[in-house]
Amino acid sequence: SDLVCASKFKCFRHTSIFSDGVGDLNGITSKLDYVSNLGFNAIWLNPFYKSPFMDGGYDVSDFFDVDPRFGTIDDFKKLLNKAHDLKMHVIVDLVAGHASEKNKDFLESARAERNKYSDLFIWNNSVWNYEQPYRLISGRYDRNGCYMVNFFSTQPAFNFGFNKITHPEWQMSYKDERTKLAREYIKRIIRYWLSLGVDGFRVDMADSLVKNDDSKVATMEIWKEISDEIFKKEYPEAVLVSEWCNPDCALKCGFDCDFVLDHWNNFSHLLSRSTTKTRGESVLNGGNQNEFKIDLIKRINSAKQNHGYLGIISGNHDTPRVASFLDDNKLRLFYMIIMTLPGVPFIYYGDEIGMKHRDLPSKDGGYQRTGDRTPMQWNNSKNRGFSDYDGELYLPQGNEACNVEEQLKDKTSILNFIKNLITFRKDYYQITGDDFSLIDLGDKIFAYSRDDVKIVINLSNNDIELPDLHQIIITSSDNAFKNDKLSSYSGLIYK
Repeated sequence: SDLVCASKFKCFRHTSIFSDGVGDLNGITSKLDYVSNLGFNAIWLNPFYKSPFMDGGYDVSDFFDVDPRFGTIDDFKKLLNKAHDLKMHVIVDLVAGHASEKNKDFLESARAERNKYSDLFIWNNSVWNYEQPYRLISGRYDRNGCYMVNFFSTQPAFNFGFNKITHPEWQMSYKDERTKLAREYIKRIIRYWLSLGVDGFRVDMADSLVKNDDSKVATMEIWKEISDEIFKKEYPEAVLVSEWCNPDCALKCGFDCDFVLDHWNNFSHLLSRSTTKTRGESVLNGGNQNEFKIDLIKRINSAKQNHGYLGIISGNHDTPRVASFLDDNKLRLFYMIIMTLPGVPFIYYGDEIGMKHRDLPSKDGGYQRTGDRTPMQWNNSKNRGFSDYDGELYLPQGNEACNVEEQLKDKTSILNFIKNLITFRKDYYQITGDDFSLIDLGDKIFAYSRDDVKIVINLSNNDIELPDLHQIIITSSDNAFKNDKLSSYSGLIYK
């Protein structure tokens, strides 16, 4: 079933090796053994579709083909075959809310004369009108109208319609037959990639379909239609993961798993990335646990009630790398927590070796996110083992000492610590179930149980006594627990 498949997912977006300094699908294929040997049983790929790369590939010009910088459809099929041979799943990004302004079907909709694509994207009825508060772009094409964008100006929004109509002269209800064109277009994309063998999708901006839909009930209605028609009837083993950060909405309308994003008011942000510029120090840096625990319990209960999962991410292409906020001890506690909370852990490539954010000029619409997309650091050879290219890489390498080769050899490395946590998840089925309850051991101790497995994180500046622990499974370091005492900023898992 979808949920069993999702409960096993530990996804890993990965860069690759190729001789042009960019990275490609064949490079990913060449590293699947590394990913599998760590214990991951799935990878999530950011967009590799044809694109002018005004937003890192999230502006798609052709949803049905691979961009030449990454390879070919045949290369993608080879990646799928290798992953499946390794008993791994592959999920890919689905950009459902918008396309690129270079998309051929958008360009058809931009023609002055009406055609079958005229209603596929949202246009108003006059190039001179700039109705507020809508994000409208005018004067670019022959069509007498402005097109609405979903995010950047180069990303025209698909016409899934409006829930609340404020300008009836051009806005269509989401129930209007003309808006069904966008639904069928997205369904065609989904069916195409599933027919090739992909195991599911992570949906970009999943809540952005219907406009003027503050409650998201109309957007939820569309996703339920897609889920019921394709994922329940035609491809019941495929998984659907949402970038929504609202499990009450996402899981109710057919998604199996909902990302917990780095939003300032949720437990993910409060755990590790919160600073005095957002909500105060993060929990792992000594901050207050109250808001963190309230949001954590709320989301865990929501996922359980809606029979789905939280996608608990170490980071992603939009998020500053977690190692930039935490020292080595606290980073280990971070992974101990996200690997043992109820949900599906997603580890962003390079996070497993402690790669950090770099301040870099914007590239391909990355802006401040660019410094979290640097090439993987495999070893200390040329280009850190990422590429044998003699020119400049797509992005410059990081300057941290960390790399895969050295950390694999070091039994105490963060990489091997994460590998041990993955092994633990596979050995102790209790960690993948629903059971969860907090244990009150004081303000500076974060502790909880997962059935008969207990996790204790000491966030105080003092050692704490934990007598009579019989079966200790994992400690955050070799010196974490001695003489019945758990050291300051250390953690352990016991049964």
